[in-house]
Amino acid sequence: MHKNRLLEILARSHADALRNRLTMIDYVHGDVLAESGTPIERVIFPRSGLVSLVVDLTDGDRIEAAMVGHEGAVGTAVAFGAMTHLCTGFAQLPGSAWVMKVADLIDFAAADRDFRNALFAEEQFLLAQAQQTAACNAKHNIPQRLGSWLLRAQDLVSIDELLLTQEHLAQMLGVQRASVSMFASQLQERGLIHYRRGRVHIVDPRRLASEACECHATLRQHRTRLFGEALEETGVADHALVG
Repeated sequence: MHKNRLLEILARSHADALRNRLTMIDYVHGDVLAESGTPIERVIFPRSGLVSLVVDLTDGDRIEAAMVGHEGAVGTAVAFGAMTHLCTGFAQLPGSAWVMKVADLIDFAAADRDFRNALFAEEQFLLAQAQQTAACNAKHNIPQRLGSWLLRAQDLVSIDELLLTQEHLAQMLGVQRASVSMFASQLQERGLIHYRRGRVHIVDPRRLASEACECHATLRQHRTRLFGEALEETGVADHALVG
């Protein structure tokens, strides 16, 4: 079962205290977990699935700025004084998450330096994603961006098959659905992915990486630098987190 890296770090020293501070939620695609401009009232730690942080435009479109998987959380900026969400967070891939009250997160961050440092690294990585996404959208072509997005999503959910429609991919990339359909078909014909009925299976990650833009590799480097060995460490079993 998927766990959450941030909570694993906290559980090393505070497993008992966590039992009464977490509740679990399930989500499906489209569920809004945080809304831009609203107060941060809870922090969400995904265990599985994928959360997209998006910029809402007045015409109803949503452009993705960052992704959050089972290594991160939504709302961690509250530990450093933030009061409101800057982006809307919605479930891109179905899954489940632990939810913690803001007051509890602030208390834990104040008491545990390793946890606080990990929260800060998560905020830096979200910023790195937003910056890289801005550069990517401005300079790279759609096939490159599509390949990079799929690889980034795979990194964050640690599975090869993603439940994604062409419409959802087009919205996240800020392009027309017809463009995603055409380039996804090309990738499939070349044996890099397999796409059928809203399921994208990455067949050959290495070849797909060679076709993708530099942004996937750059963000992977940022991720390794910011989180270091914590990404590889095993966590505490689920029963240690909640009773």
